[in-house]
Amino acid sequence: MVKTDVKKKRKKEKFEKKKARQESESIKKLAGVYPKLKTYGLAIIVLIAAYYGYLIRAKSEKLKYFIDPDTFFHYEMFKQAVQHGIPSYFQFADPPTGINIGGMAGIYVIPAKVYNLIFSHLGYSELHFFKIWTPLVGAITVIGIYLLGRKLHSDWTGFWAALFLAFSYANYTKTYSGNARGEAPFLMFFIFAILSMVYYLDTKVDYRNLFKEKDGLLKVTWGTLFVVFSWLFMISWGGSQFGIGVLLLFMAFHSIVLFTFGKIGELRRFTVEFYSAMLFVLLGGLYLASVPLISYKNFLVFSLEVYAALLVLNLVMLFGGRVGLNYSDKTHRLGTVIGIAVLGFIGAYFYYGPDLKKFMGGAYQSDPLYQTVAELAKTHWADVKNAFSIHYVNGVGQDGSLYILSIIGFSILLLRMLWKYYKGDATGYKEMFLAVYYGAATYLLWMAVRFSFQASGAVILLAGLLIGELIVIIEKMKDSVGTKALYALVIILLFLPLPVISAKDMNTLANAQAKNEAVPSSWQNTLLWMRNNTNPLDSATSWWDYGYWIESSLLSHRRSATDGGHAYDRRYILAKFFSHSGNAGEVDFEAWELNYLIVWQSDIFKFNAISYLGGAITYGEYHSTSMFMLVGSQYGSMIGFDNKTKTYYVQVRYSSTEVRNYIPEMVINLQNNGVLNQKNHNMPGAQPIPYVLYVYPGGWGILAYDKIAFSNFVQLAFNTIDPLNITDSLKLRANFKLVKSTGDLNTYKFTPFGVYRMDVLTSGTASNGTWIPIYNSLMGKGKLELREGNTTVPLLGNHTFKIYISAFGRDVKNATLVFEAYKNGTLVSKEILARNLYINHLNETPITVNINVPNATSYRMVLIQEGPVGVLDGPVKVNGKEVNPSFPIAPGKSGDMSLTAAFRKDYDNVNLTLRASIVYYVTPNGRDIYSDKFYLEPHQDIIDYIPVKSLSVKAGDNEITAHASVPADVFTKFVDELKQKYGNNLVIRRERIEPIFLTQKEYVIWEGS
Repeated sequence: MVKTDVKKKRKKEKFEKKKARQESESIKKLAGVYPKLKTYGLAIIVLIAAYYGYLIRAKSEKLKYFIDPDTFFHYEMFKQAVQHGIPSYFQFADPPTGINIGGMAGIYVIPAKVYNLIFSHLGYSELHFFKIWTPLVGAITVIGIYLLGRKLHSDWTGFWAALFLAFSYANYTKTYSGNARGEAPFLMFFIFAILSMVYYLDTKVDYRNLFKEKDGLLKVTWGTLFVVFSWLFMISWGGSQFGIGVLLLFMAFHSIVLFTFGKIGELRRFTVEFYSAMLFVLLGGLYLASVPLISYKNFLVFSLEVYAALLVLNLVMLFGGRVGLNYSDKTHRLGTVIGIAVLGFIGAYFYYGPDLKKFMGGAYQSDPLYQTVAELAKTHWADVKNAFSIHYVNGVGQDGSLYILSIIGFSILLLRMLWKYYKGDATGYKEMFLAVYYGAATYLLWMAVRFSFQASGAVILLAGLLIGELIVIIEKMKDSVGTKALYALVIILLFLPLPVISAKDMNTLANAQAKNEAVPSSWQNTLLWMRNNTNPLDSATSWWDYGYWIESSLLSHRRSATDGGHAYDRRYILAKFFSHSGNAGEVDFEAWELNYLIVWQSDIFKFNAISYLGGAITYGEYHSTSMFMLVGSQYGSMIGFDNKTKTYYVQVRYSSTEVRNYIPEMVINLQNNGVLNQKNHNMPGAQPIPYVLYVYPGGWGILAYDKIAFSNFVQLAFNTIDPLNITDSLKLRANFKLVKSTGDLNTYKFTPFGVYRMDVLTSGTASNGTWIPIYNSLMGKGKLELREGNTTVPLLGNHTFKIYISAFGRDVKNATLVFEAYKNGTLVSKEILARNLYINHLNETPITVNINVPNATSYRMVLIQEGPVGVLDGPVKVNGKEVNPSFPIAPGKSGDMSLTAAFRKDYDNVNLTLRASIVYYVTPNGRDIYSDKFYLEPHQDIIDYIPVKSLSVKAGDNEITAHASVPADVFTKFVDELKQKYGNNLVIRRERIEPIFLTQKEYVIWEGS
């Protein structure tokens, strides 16, 4: 038996030797190539992937306009930074004052410096460079994550992370040409900051002989780079607090783990090295916030307070034993940390809690406005899958594989950490950083859809770590180098299709994205028309999504009342106008010095949000009821007519076996201008619905929810009227005159005062005579003539007229009404019709006047009353310091104010005035924004006009200086009255103190012939 065992053993050894000889012959070459592949091959492949990723991201560079609306604004700021260094003022947003660029100017300064130092000398135009900036950032980030993955785990982790990132949809969304927001440079600089941090912490030196040691200078260099890159990521993006938070969390957790496991020496070194570097980071950031290159000064103060608390905790952990704390074993040390942590948490809850809530408020749907922003919606698996898939069909992610791989990678990371802790090894700061980074990124990812890009760095690192860990395990096997290389090659071939598929799909997506302009042709047509046919000082507005288009120097280059990043308060007021009609929809657009309103039919798809913000519907209706539905065969529905009941109905086919009929409560037939009220119609098998059906030629239609079916938006976008209140429609068209239409996009010239109807007395007296209508605002330009039989007779000579004036959003006060007659453009007659005229804008009554009409070619009526003229065209300074132009002097303060104002013409008597106004909303059903019954009522009120200075001005820019003071109670009395009236259901959105210029202003309220 023993002999048999010995023979078997010898036979096995002989077989193994023979196998080894055969193996060395068959994969000898592979064994020799493998180390070189890791050293050089992976780096070369990463460079190729980064370059190909750049080409994919740069495909949309050929487009004339940017894809992302916000990028239009960033381009304007970039141009300012190229010319002036740090942009400080932008006159095209938030008229009439403009805005100062308060913080986060780094997003513009960084590319501007790169352009001035490098690309301008290579012949690139500002626009060309700006278009390739983010693809370039994306490519550099791919290289950075490769280097970081190598340093944090292995060459293979860096390699796979780089391949995944190069073709990641989550990363692509913020790095393609035409999207130049701050997230992309933030991630790039954050990755290089962490890379520098790792090299800094890995370089061991004796601080007593820092500069005498071989690696002393290297240590200082890496530490300096860590600080500098941290400053760069901080100034790159308004949400870069995330990076600071990750570093603070890492600092806290690693310190606690070192202490708990008794690694006091390592804790002391970590405190000296990392805490000192972080102090430079935070103090430097505080300085940059004063420049200003960073917008979140309060958060940096908060971070310094957290830093101080952590430093105190470290000092207790390092020196607590000297004052009697029991650090004899792991249990006592952990108990000390827990005790301090509990006390710290209680203190932090009361001290930091309000700040944390404020800081995070803008990151999720914390108020009605943010509720309507799609990218702030709470994340669901479909969103994660769409961001982190390998395969995409029509731009939609199919698998979520990258995120799944990252979860497995994170699990492996945690197991490794736990195993190390079990063995008593707590020095693995790299694993701790990865765990903290992934945990924070995952938390942010699941908080709101918009954070998928920020999570992409951590998610892809951990996905790469999974594959890297598998290959590292193989490399640590006891087999020969060739065998291990062969196994590694199998793993590579197994996972290689993943980035290949991603690259193919991203290329397809990029090609589709680069095929058409993001700015629709109707918008291009309209805005370029506006650029060429309106005054450069004019302002226009539409829904806020399009504000940056209006402001852009590539398009109309006109002022916009609200846009994607400014004048958030005005969104409520604009929504109120769009979603209501009549008095309920009147707002004071004159306070914005609005000249043009642009209304787009496609905003029916955004009208749930508009109706909700405007107070037309409840939150329950916002998230469950469509404001508009298209009807037609292409939409799975059809319009029918039941002859028996004389009822129009909408038939919807849900499946081959399920068909339902619905009866709208009213039908507006645009084919014959017919109106049919169907509220009391009954049709067997049909369900009544609270919608109005607009029927168009061709058998298709639009269902409009009854609460908004005759809103100002519907009337102006679709050129309809409210059949239930013709007078309100006439008033609307008196204040908004159509000047351009592309079919789907209508542009209206706005005037706060307009004639909507005119009657002439043909017999009898004004009180009991016969009045004949001769004009209404649906006619366009009027004619002073009276129909007699089949002809018309000019109304020449003395006649009595009844003039119906629509005052939109503000009263006619102490006004003078003038009638002017022109012959071939020359004024031939001017007659004052009324003085000291007053008309309540919520209760207009007609005025009766006598007009001696001369024989002329054209006529007009002009209303003269005090109104705002001019706009600010440069920064506002108080006592030599640039201030917020819409709030230059706080209540109870005074100062010497200097500003630049632009005017269309000369004015001899203009009053510089500080106008105090407020935007607020009331919540009649309580403050719970997620209650189905919640709705809001937006208001905009002018509280006071504070006189500053009388002066004369010239057409164009005027430099103006004046001393101004604001009463301390300018807002308090008004707000206190609101609080008494509405209690806790009052929400103040914004207070303004705007420098404006008042003078006797001429408003053309009627034109005719």
